[in-house]
Amino acid sequence: MNSASVSPSRRPAGTSGNRRSQTGSSGSGRRRAMVRPGGPRRPWLVWGAGAGVYVLAVFHRTSLGVAGPQASARFGLSAAQLGSFVMLQLGIYAAMQIPTGILVDKFGPRRMLLTATTVMGAAQVMFALVDSYPLALTARGLLGCGDAMTYISVLRLVAGWFPARRYAVLTAYTGLLGTLGNLVATLPLTALLSSFGWTATFAVAGGLSLAYALLLLRPATIAPFREAGEQSSAGPVAGHRVWAEVKSAWRMPAGRLGFWVHLTTMSGPVVFGVLWGFPYLTQGLRYSQSTASELLMLMVLIGLVANLAIGEILSRRPVVRTPMAVLVITACLIGWLVLIGWPGGQPPIAVVIAVVAIFAIGGPASTVAFMLARDYSPRYRISTATGMVNVGGFCGSVVGVFLVGQILDIVDPGATVRSLAAFRWAFAALALLTAFGLMRVLTWWLRARAVVLLAAARGESVPVHIRARRWELVDDSTLAQEAEVARAAAELREGDAAGPPAARDNAARSSTDASAPGTVLDVPVQAGLRPPVEPAPGSSDAAPGPQEAAGK
Repeated sequence: MNSASVSPSRRPAGTSGNRRSQTGSSGSGRRRAMVRPGGPRRPWLVWGAGAGVYVLAVFHRTSLGVAGPQASARFGLSAAQLGSFVMLQLGIYAAMQIPTGILVDKFGPRRMLLTATTVMGAAQVMFALVDSYPLALTARGLLGCGDAMTYISVLRLVAGWFPARRYAVLTAYTGLLGTLGNLVATLPLTALLSSFGWTATFAVAGGLSLAYALLLLRPATIAPFREAGEQSSAGPVAGHRVWAEVKSAWRMPAGRLGFWVHLTTMSGPVVFGVLWGFPYLTQGLRYSQSTASELLMLMVLIGLVANLAIGEILSRRPVVRTPMAVLVITACLIGWLVLIGWPGGQPPIAVVIAVVAIFAIGGPASTVAFMLARDYSPRYRISTATGMVNVGGFCGSVVGVFLVGQILDIVDPGATVRSLAAFRWAFAALALLTAFGLMRVLTWWLRARAVVLLAAARGESVPVHIRARRWELVDDSTLAQEAEVARAAAELREGDAAGPPAARDNAARSSTDASAPGTVLDVPVQAGLRPPVEPAPGSSDAAPGPQEAAGK
């Protein structure tokens, strides 16, 4: 949106209705809007303060990964009850993704981050002090509520304090900082629990979150790129059209592909790393707690390196995005089958390390889902589409945690230490979930490719150019027919442009609608049929919202 088109009511505080009196010209006014208050370090300080909340959120989210056995002993839990901690936490996180985006639009990222760190701190202190299962479950639910507010709020800070060209880089930096919280929740947390006990360790962790809230009490400064952040709240997803937009995003082939990619690449590794990997290593394989913690830390470190490598590869060759996701999903499926089917169920330590390394790549590969939602959605629906994609991964994680807990209780009823056979049966459910997700990914990959090929045949702009293969849902004759229809329509518009003014206006509007970025791919796939173009409600210049990469 051009800054000259902003109404007086939407201008940042401190500006007047007469733009020329302040800046002298529209161009100089735009340059002045890009000046960062407080010098070049201010944006980094603002982002760093917000990213610190995300580090705490990741630590709180993954803390049960090594504390699961102690939680079972403290509260007298079955495997299903232990899994309910993570199920409730991740379920609330997933359910709050779209509402959180609306709240960030309404109240701003600073207030949401202040609320998030306060809620998480209070929930963790409660988790440290209570000694009954219902109260502990309530604490984990509150923790998921605070966690859900963090990542989207940090991304809104990035959108407000940095130019658009830095958005992807700052998003990656935010994810890397979150890795610090995951690292602390492995070997260091194991040592703290052994030395200081349950209550002291989690009470101090909650107290740190409450103390961190003091950094966010200072009133917010107007962001230099505020207009870009405000546009998303003016779009249709900020009001009563929320659920209508979610349904439209679900109908989009690339959005559905992103949903299944995120679910399948993320769910298995999250189930292993956040809850059931540590009990499997210590109870099933009889590793020491330090060895199990080191393996989980290795998983985090490999994920950090993979995050950087995958981001670089995909930025240079976006055409390999979905093939890479399929390759990672297949590797994860093979990893589950190796743990399940190894003779005797006791793989050598080298094989276990290799499987853990494969699982570590699943999280970074899940970013493919957000790239698909961003590139193939209309601009006014990017936030909704990415929120829907993010829900997929956490829903899959909840289902995986639930299935593993239920199967462990069925195979070893009433046991406090689970057998290796029980874990092998439980992990079979994760293998089936991964295989089902892989089938859905392949199905929607073919359908999304069909839409892209049809759009390219009509001469429309597509984010990534692909070549037709023999196994496509559309054949060469269909593509040639689409190209011929597009040429005839172009000749008709050229003829109308040479006619009366009314005909020229109609031709111009038709051309504008046909070339609007992101609209031609927003349709269900019917092979051989030309998908209709859906006009965008409102300005086609609406900026993407801050939920674009909310996957952590």
